[in-house]
Formats: sequence, structure tokens, C-alpha cells
Amino acid sequence: MIYGKIWLVVKPSVGVPLFLGAVAVGSFAVHAALLTNTTWVKAFLNGNTKAVVAEGSAAGAPTAPAAKK
Repeated sequence: MIYGKIWLVVKPSVGVPLFLGAVAVGSFAVHAALLTNTTWVKAFLNGNTKAVVAEGSAAGAPTAPAAKK
């Protein structure tokens, strides 16, 4: 382990939960930012894929190919 000496300064019983807590808070912050700053994520999570595809095509994103009949 490259940073093995860190445990001489910080006890593992403090450092590991602190690290995992920081990862959880960061993940929550990213997901909250996605939900508040985009409209397509809310539509997708509510099952409205047509709105997601329509918004994606309006934004210039590639759309799925049409099914052949």
C-alpha cells in the first residue's frame, strides 16, 4: 500500500468511516445536482422515456434507430 503510513497518524477506526462517509456525501451531492439541474433525469426515473428521447433529439444527441417492420 502506497499510503500505509497514514494509519500511524489516523486510527483506522476513525479514518475508514470518515473516508466512506465522504464518498457517500459526494455521491449524494452528484445525484442531487443531476436531479435539480436536468429535466431528463426526472422524466427517465418516472418512466417517461418518450420525453427523454424527444429531449435528447432536440439537444442534438443521437437517437435510437427505428425498428424495421
